Amino acid sequence: MKNPPLLLVIILALALFLRVFRTADLMGFYYDQGRDALVVWDLVHHGKVFLIGPTTGIEGIFLGPFYYYLIAPFYALGGGNPVFPAVELAAINVLAIALLYYIGRLYFDQATGLLAVVLVTVSANLISAQRWLSNPTPLPLFALLVLLALLKIINGRPRWWLVLGLGTGLSLQLEAASAVFFLPTIFIVLLIHLRRVKFSPPHLLSAVALFGATLLPQIYFDFRHGHILLHAFRQFLLSEKSFQPAVVGFLADRLNFYFVNFSNTLFITHTAAVVGFIILGLLLLLFSLRLPRQAFVTLLVWWLTPMVILLFYHGNHGYVWGYYFTGVYPVFILIASALGVAAFKKSPLMRPVLLLLLALSLFQNVKQIKADLFRPYPSVISLTTSTAAVDWAYRDAAGTAFNIDAYVPPQIPYAYGYLTLWQGATVFHTQPQTALVPRLYTIYEPDLERPDYLQKWLARQDSYGPVSASTHFGDVSVQRRTRISAP
Repeated sequence: MKNPPLLLVIILALALFLRVFRTADLMGFYYDQGRDALVVWDLVHHGKVFLIGPTTGIEGIFLGPFYYYLIAPFYALGGGNPVFPAVELAAINVLAIALLYYIGRLYFDQATGLLAVVLVTVSANLISAQRWLSNPTPLPLFALLVLLALLKIINGRPRWWLVLGLGTGLSLQLEAASAVFFLPTIFIVLLIHLRRVKFSPPHLLSAVALFGATLLPQIYFDFRHGHILLHAFRQFLLSEKSFQPAVVGFLADRLNFYFVNFSNTLFITHTAAVVGFIILGLLLLLFSLRLPRQAFVTLLVWWLTPMVILLFYHGNHGYVWGYYFTGVYPVFILIASALGVAAFKKSPLMRPVLLLLLALSLFQNVKQIKADLFRPYPSVISLTTSTAAVDWAYRDAAGTAFNIDAYVPPQIPYAYGYLTLWQGATVFHTQPQTALVPRLYTIYEPDLERPDYLQKWLARQDSYGPVSASTHFGDVSVQRRTRISAP
């Protein structure tokens, strides 16, 4: 990017600020984050390498290890502090915003690029997603690299096949449920622009080799473990019939799901979202033909392909989540920006409407950002509150041997396992005992869905020993008990 305008630099600085402000206070550190942190801790401190990454939402299927290796240096740099990799992921998303500007400016115009950057920067829902310490979070950068490579290829730049192959493979390691749609999208785009594509054999073979190389860790793991991944994948596709032609029964719900998730990137209230999408539909009908054909068609295919395919998705009990579109949201906003700028230039009558719509979007999102980022501490369960509970136990023990038991609905309390390990290793230089000792600390969070489970857990803890001291950090409770009986 040559000589970026000062306005762009200011916007990118704002984007970073909105994604790192009060990271520890607002970042959720739960099951996934604790699980991932424990794996990275073993890599950094014990040299334990791994061939697979986080699990997917599909039983028995794991992602590749790229995400773990991506965040490991920043865990190491921060001495195990989760804030460091969280800031890293935020910075990666700011790079993605810069790349979005480059694509918008290169294939449309500077106004389109700047508008898209502004909308992504202040999108409250995208800010929230990009503050998430999880494997889908860095995907927008890699998705946009794949998109850029695709645009370059259909414009006669065969060297970009290498970026296409490597970027697609790494994207699949970050979030397969989103990046898997890159494959049919790439095929459709290349088919549409077949006459413009230069199929250079060396570059094409290198792209396939790079893509295949990203799969090698999982392939090796699969051979070492009796083809567990292959069997799970076969069961998902064939036995469970995850993709079926029938859409009757959930079509309306699925379409509403699309509307909610994409409209939420621009608007906060339902009414504004409906009005915005009606206007966007009109712009698509009236001004799409005035945009550069190759680029705009490619963006449309990138946006629409996953939605069409997911209409026939019945797997995983029919669950579809918003993060499945992590690699699509920026492209959707670029489409809206391109249409809005074209309409603003070509139709003076549309200008007041577009300015009012933009002002409404900015107002709603800024208001939501203020509410999200300035929430009073400690009113939420976050890294700060969870760490404070662990620290209280350590300081209260004051060198006395102790055990810790934690309850986190509805899953294994990996988060507290990691926070205890991290704080014990870096601050207090001791760890809880694995053998039973008289002093026991119990940490728990509310269970709003199954409060009876928490009550049964607390009753079991009461049978071990009475509470002699307790405190709260937000919604995280910690108690000191004196054990009177073994569990």
